[in-house]
Amino acid sequence: MKQLPADTVRLLSSSQVVTSVVSVVKELMENSLDAGASSVDVKLENFGLDRTEVRDNGCGIKAADAPVMAVRHFTSKISSHEDLECLETYGFRGEALGSICAVAEVTVTTKTEEEDVSTQYTLDSSGGIVSQRPSHLGGASVSSIGLKQHPEHL
Repeated sequence: MKQLPADTVRLLSSSQVVTSVVSVVKELMENSLDAGASSVDVKLENFGLDRTEVRDNGCGIKAADAPVMAVRHFTSKISSHEDLECLETYGFRGEALGSICAVAEVTVTTKTEEEDVSTQYTLDSSGGIVSQRPSHLGGASVSSIGLKQHPEHL
């Protein structure tokens, strides 16, 4: 017996959350609703295989939370298993964005009410920030590109 490489483990774990383009859209829409969005816009290119984008007018992600926003098992929803008894959100496991990062190129553009300008983050396959730059968008937008590179998830 031998231990699987970390990138293989990440991909296998992601297949439990990201099973199709529909599941990507579902997870991102639930994130939008959990962020208090009253408007959610979904754009698909080539049925979501080339690009999937979900944009909302939710509260955005605080700059302090950005470094871990897509790292698996980091969440703002719960801090212990006792919190599950009074959970009022769709998401709570901290797996959605991290799982999408494992199977696609992901950018997150976000701005909170307190911030003057939004920031676009490009994420790696582990959910870490590769680059960031100012952007003109408000609210939040998550784009995934290249799902068709992983046909086992469609």
